[in-house]
Amino acid sequence: MSTRAEDRALAAALRGWMPLQRWFQGKARDLAGVGIVDEAALAAEGRQVRLLVVEVAYEEGASERYLVPLVADDDGLLAVEQQHFSDGLAHPEVVRTLAAATTSATATPTAGGGRLRGRPVTGRAPSAQASVRGLGVEQTNSSAVLDDAWILKVLRRLEAGAHPDVELTAVLTGAGFAHVPAQHGSLVLEGPNGSETALAVLSDFHAGAEEGWALATAATTAIGQGRGDRTDDLADDLERLGGVVAALHTTLAASLGRAEAGAAETTAWAQGMRAQAEHVLDLAARRGGPATAPVLDAAGEIAAAFDEVAALEEAGPLTRIHGDLHLGQVLRTPEGSWQLLDFEGEPSRPLAQRRAADSPLRDVAGMVRSFDYAAAAPTGGAPPAPAVEAWREQARRHFLDGYAAGAGDLLPPQPTASTLLAALELDKAIYELGYELSNRPGWAPIPAGGILRVLDARGDHS
Repeated sequence: MSTRAEDRALAAALRGWMPLQRWFQGKARDLAGVGIVDEAALAAEGRQVRLLVVEVAYEEGASERYLVPLVADDDGLLAVEQQHFSDGLAHPEVVRTLAAATTSATATPTAGGGRLRGRPVTGRAPSAQASVRGLGVEQTNSSAVLDDAWILKVLRRLEAGAHPDVELTAVLTGAGFAHVPAQHGSLVLEGPNGSETALAVLSDFHAGAEEGWALATAATTAIGQGRGDRTDDLADDLERLGGVVAALHTTLAASLGRAEAGAAETTAWAQGMRAQAEHVLDLAARRGGPATAPVLDAAGEIAAAFDEVAALEEAGPLTRIHGDLHLGQVLRTPEGSWQLLDFEGEPSRPLAQRRAADSPLRDVAGMVRSFDYAAAAPTGGAPPAPAVEAWREQARRHFLDGYAAGAGDLLPPQPTASTLLAALELDKAIYELGYELSNRPGWAPIPAGGILRVLDARGDHS
């Protein structure tokens, strides 16, 4: 960490400022210290930008690194002795400079002996006079839209290694896959030891696109209020979404390779599923109420579903996947095209796990679980109306039909596909139950109901 007196003073100010920022993920943890571990200077249309890599240490011994672009600003809220600073991303010229940096291979040295380097993908870049507006919905990252046609995502919490979102969208763009916003370039910090850390990525922005979650909950709200038909066009459109997800998996397999899942993988999956179920069922026994009682009674059936996975000697292909696919990660453009977003994977998982090949059916399970939430969210977790339940089942069928039609040999043969998909749905719903019991107990009936439906369907087909 920097030992310069001015950097120590800045780090002390950052210690109080960073926990107040929306993107800071350690708000519930006790800080042990804050230090500046690297810095690059960028010129942004006459304004100097200090691009800081800040390490935050916590009392329990863990630490995280964050990207903090700062500019001198008399009105800035970050006060350091006689100077004031503000977040650089609040200034359009800084956003334009970072966007340009992603599409230029020029290297900029850092104070720690590394280099900032852009990695162009398409050869295109926004205008030097592009308009800039921030997006107010981001949390862990910060995003800005340029000319209503480009989006710059700045990664706040940094992890060394190839970032899945940056990596996969570059691969998919290079492969001509039309269902992700094309990536135009990224900005990477190359360390003196050969490490790399992604800092920002520039992609297409689809103005007027609607989020899948908003579309689905609008449909289920209308149906629940008697203002819609369960055969509305969104359910039909979900069949096309299933085909898009199948095309994603086939493109990733063709671009990055595939392997076959054998006994080693199925044994490991089953072990992880059992461990999670044991933890969540224990939590349900201590915190759950009437909604979780049937799930506790079904503990033996849950174990049997995971035993079936462990018994599989072959479970189909392994390839790179989205890793956290749900309705909130898809957009429908005004032209009717589905776009897939945010390939970071589950943020709580280590980077190596998020980059590992997995069963494509894990993405499928995540999406069908999302239909369950879309059905129940308008009633705050209470059981949805029968017409909404019918929509949920129809949405599931349409999506699965679309996926099966496009997946080809990425879909395992039956009955392996049904066994594995049921277990992955069950595993996802059990994870959701643990989350809801810890954070939103009133929503626990949603995953509890999903668990029981998966078990009922297994019984119907056994």
